[in-house]
Amino acid sequence: MVVAGLEDDPDSYDHAVTRRHLEILRQATDARGQRLRVEVLRGPETVRSTFESDEFAAGYINFYLCNGAVIAPQFGDARADANARALLREMFPKREVVQLDIDAIAAGGGGIHCTTQQQPR
Repeated sequence: MVVAGLEDDPDSYDHAVTRRHLEILRQATDARGQRLRVEVLRGPETVRSTFESDEFAAGYINFYLCNGAVIAPQFGDARADANARALLREMFPKREVVQLDIDAIAAGGGGIHCTTQQQPR
């Protein structure tokens, strides 16, 4: 299974990029030649206005898997947040899905996965 983000807003820079990525993934195969199962995580339609900007990284794809859990963003769009939570629960049934307000991180163009990367000594 492959999880891909999708930006539905045609005015967004990420719109064309995420559509192209989906086209590529949907045509791709695994090492056995079987088509990939592609699950799509659409971004929210709205975000909280406090940090909203063109650089705001409002995508659910930047989640983090840890022991027994999926740590995922939520952006204040109740419908989109719930849809992302439901899809993540379906994809990771043995893990608890925990959504966090990451507005300050997203305002800088990053996400949960970005802030959890290993750092060299």
